[in-house]
Amino acid sequence: MKKLLFVLPLFASCAALFACGGNKDNTITIAASELPHAKILNEAVKPVLKEKGYDLKVTVLEWTQQNPAVARGEYDANYFQHLPYLNTYNAEASEDNQLQLVVKVHFEKLCLYASDLNHKTLQNGDSIEIVNDVSNIERALLLLKDNGVITAISPSCYGADGAFTFNTTNPNGQVTFAEEYRDCRITCIQESNLAVSLQDYDFGVIPGNAALTGLGNDYASRIVFGEKVDEDILSLRANGVAVRKKDAKSDKSKALVEAFASDSVKNYIASTFGDSVVYHYENLIA
Repeated sequence: MKKLLFVLPLFASCAALFACGGNKDNTITIAASELPHAKILNEAVKPVLKEKGYDLKVTVLEWTQQNPAVARGEYDANYFQHLPYLNTYNAEASEDNQLQLVVKVHFEKLCLYASDLNHKTLQNGDSIEIVNDVSNIERALLLLKDNGVITAISPSCYGADGAFTFNTTNPNGQVTFAEEYRDCRITCIQESNLAVSLQDYDFGVIPGNAALTGLGNDYASRIVFGEKVDEDILSLRANGVAVRKKDAKSDKSKALVEAFASDSVKNYIASTFGDSVVYHYENLIA
């Protein structure tokens, strides 16, 4: 009986210790899009966090589910979005479900990709696929214009308010090709089919996430040229890590922010994704 009386107080003391934080949870859970986000987390960020005593658990989740999942407390953070998208989400979310970016990490460039690695110089008569989403067509055409493939976009594509419109069934009638590319042709393709359809065209203007997901491990070697970006665009459109507002300065959030600042993460992004993904680090909770 005396032994039992001794054990019970000891057990009670241990329970109190764990309840007061003696069993600190060093697991960070994060939802992310598959590429490049989850790949960056698993292959570059996880080792950095491990050195700091944290175990990073990454779950690939469809992007429309990630903000609600973090708001419900199912994950500590997510990694898939830029600030404009998060602002749209927060505008419709209740006060309890508000999220905050704690760090900006990378920008995915729109690039022209070659179908044939032995034919990476655009020539007269080549075929080019671009996205059929009107909200992104202008971006694709401006990429071609900035690189001298087309010289102008028809004024008819811009309304009195400056809004861009486009007839996807007649793309070549709304652009002017440079003389050396006068016989080239543009075809509008659904974004989800751009990567798989590249084999049917000489070149394709493909968003970064679609290229990463669909073109395979040699996608970086297929890049002919990409968007010219400045610091303003990088800052506005850089994808980052979001957490619940109340968790913005938690130990886990701070650990994530510090991990992304590592030179090993910066060098990993540059060496793995080539010109299609640009490292852009901003600490938003410093």
